[in-house]
Amino acid sequence: MEEFLKQVLLKHAGKIDLFLIGKSILEIIVFVFLMKLVNKTLHLFFEKIISRIPDVETRKQYQTLRQLGIYILDALIVLFFATNILGNFGIDMKPILATAGVLGVAVGFGGKKFVEDLFTGLTILLTGQIRVGDYVTVNNSTGTVEKVTLTMIVIRAFNGDVHFLRNGQIDTIINQTKDFSYPLFNLGVSYKTDVTHVVKVLKDIGREIRELPEYKNFILSDIEVFGLNEFQDSAIVIQFRIKTTPQEQWMVKRQINKMIKERFEKEGIEIPYPQIVVNEPTAEKLG
Repeated sequence: MEEFLKQVLLKHAGKIDLFLIGKSILEIIVFVFLMKLVNKTLHLFFEKIISRIPDVETRKQYQTLRQLGIYILDALIVLFFATNILGNFGIDMKPILATAGVLGVAVGFGGKKFVEDLFTGLTILLTGQIRVGDYVTVNNSTGTVEKVTLTMIVIRAFNGDVHFLRNGQIDTIINQTKDFSYPLFNLGVSYKTDVTHVVKVLKDIGREIRELPEYKNFILSDIEVFGLNEFQDSAIVIQFRIKTTPQEQWMVKRQINKMIKERFEKEGIEIPYPQIVVNEPTAEKLG
């Protein structure tokens, strides 16, 4: 068996061009090195720009452009080196590209989905509807945007699920972290509560949280109290909100909830909860 393998190798050894193989291997090494170098350079370039931008929204836009730029450059590098490596072995790329062009036209008639994805992706990117890092609801998917390309948006939900959405399928976009955010509160208090006093307490809490060092940089305005908004079975509902920087509304809301509970307990303001009142009949009523 070994002798047979030796004879086969000797027979075909003359047909193997070691120079071309070596050249191709070298080109592959250069290709890998160049791709990593380009990705690293582009990453550092955008990081330098982003670090000098104080505005959070503008930083998100540049982060999205960085991902898109890396995606396009990687595709161009792969195409260039694939063409050269195949050319080393005498494979003429012109007929292949021509065939691909004809095939592309043929597929184009049935590739409306791809065209829709492409144009919708361009619109989303150019108008800044979604940026990497935004917290959004796209169709029925809610989460943080991890990736935006010309054809797809990748969203990671709060529980870790990853949603891949074709741009052409997007009907509605709700961006909860563009420019600023509003945590909205609907606070129920008992019917016997003095609404004017509750409003005063809420405004005091709004001023207090703006003075806390760990929160003052995330809050953009005082609490806006809209007043008595709704009558429920066991409570009257007071609605209010506060303006925050993007993505900090949940942290601010949790802290305000904590401050409301502590302050209401101190002020004796009751936050009602469902109760069942049972009236037992007296002996006189039974008699």
